[in-house]
Amino acid sequence: MMKKRAMALLLGVMMLLAAGALAQGATYVFPYEGFRYTQSEAETVLTQTNLHEHEELIASLGTTKEAILASYMASGIVMEVLTQDGGQIAVSVADAGDFSDVQWMSEIGGERLEAFRALFEDSGLYETVDLTDTEPVCVRLTSSAMYASMPVYSLRYAMLHLGRLYMITQTIVGRAPESADDVRIAEVLSGMKLLSTVSDPTPEPTPVPTPTPAPTPVPTPGIAEVLASDGTMEVSGVPAYTNNPRITVSGVTDPSAEVRVAVDDRTLGTVTARKDGSFSLDVTLPADGEQTLAVMTDTAEVMLAVHYEMPMAKLIITEPETPNFTGEYVMVRGVTEPNATVYIAGKGMNANVKANKNGDFSMRVFIEDEGEQTFTLRSKLKNYRENTMEITLRREFTLREGIADFRRSLIAVEYAQLAKAPEQYIGKHFSYRGKVMAFTDYDGRACALVCVENPTVGKWYAPVWAVLSGEAEGLAEGSIATFYLVGEGLTLPADGEYTEDGAAAEAPVAVARYITEIK
Repeated sequence: MMKKRAMALLLGVMMLLAAGALAQGATYVFPYEGFRYTQSEAETVLTQTNLHEHEELIASLGTTKEAILASYMASGIVMEVLTQDGGQIAVSVADAGDFSDVQWMSEIGGERLEAFRALFEDSGLYETVDLTDTEPVCVRLTSSAMYASMPVYSLRYAMLHLGRLYMITQTIVGRAPESADDVRIAEVLSGMKLLSTVSDPTPEPTPVPTPTPAPTPVPTPGIAEVLASDGTMEVSGVPAYTNNPRITVSGVTDPSAEVRVAVDDRTLGTVTARKDGSFSLDVTLPADGEQTLAVMTDTAEVMLAVHYEMPMAKLIITEPETPNFTGEYVMVRGVTEPNATVYIAGKGMNANVKANKNGDFSMRVFIEDEGEQTFTLRSKLKNYRENTMEITLRREFTLREGIADFRRSLIAVEYAQLAKAPEQYIGKHFSYRGKVMAFTDYDGRACALVCVENPTVGKWYAPVWAVLSGEAEGLAEGSIATFYLVGEGLTLPADGEYTEDGAAAEAPVAVARYITEIK
């Protein structure tokens, strides 16, 4: 559903821009992100705070400013530039990780610049990774994906500034990036003025949050009930119910008397009454729950019932919005109490991070293998009850990662062995390069008849039925491809035209986990 919405927004923006853009020549300042942008003639600039100015545009795209705002915040998008010729360029800012010490992109070079470029190349997420000749120099990244039957490409320029990662992303539909697209991004880059410092963040609009456990309600304090009283003493200001362990005990007793405040046998504090008998003392309650507070002198005592309930630390996860991700790690971001420590534990993970003064935190969560894993997060802070929650994440291998992982378990299988005893290869991993001869249906899934031996030019035989478990874009009769297979231990009939001796045979069945190099 998200892909469909994104695609509709993308195509709608491009069609609308053909009619022209809106405001001209305005300068947008982003002090917390460390840059400002002066728009060129015939550009439209969308930001998190000006979406209400473009409600007509947004409505024509079949979406809402709330949905766009949520998308911007989830992706860290600061602004989006819409050009008259159909360009759609977003600028996002994120944590720079191992490069958080870099202040100016122009100051790094040599090995450090190469390490920054290699960071993206090693991720396996991009089809090309190069350096640009722009000012400042950026890492140029391209990637692509299929939405329904439509190819969508991303052209990105990545750079560092003030310890943050800037990503300038242009989305292109139906074709690969061209030189004109690089020119368009370079123009946006030239319109950006990088600031020398950043300001404290200003409050940002917040989309509807992900449901989380309800916090402990803050009760109406009221006045503590007097359980017993003896002698000359009056106590005031003590709450009956509090979420703060620090309370003030005030009252009046004999002039210059020494006043002691205790719970059970534990003294919380002492103070000497003034000449008029008044006193006031701040004390810290020792534990959760119902407590009997004793306020006493040598000749008087008042006992009060106080209930202290420690508040639960807030713990809200804001990213990722969906559990599925690609790459070795995913950034988990959220909000907790200011300066709280957030711990995460799970398979291969046992780490913690301290939230900033606003309660924001982020951490990398690594999953080594493809599949689903559950992690436990805990937020811990003095004078707060520990809050715990679980998140489930699922790593999806890219084609490149999946094949690399699959190859580690490959075994060599001669076709004659497989055809003779297919049951011996149930669950085994092997690969063949072959030609697609025909298609059929196998238990509701597409299945290709693939001949995997080619002793003479134009002659293929040795049939295997390859069940197509995933995407097989471009695969058709006559296609030649490499099939990474998992044995099923079954057979299906194959005509004699696909066998060496011309006799009909039972061909082994295997699931095609990956298919590459389709010709």
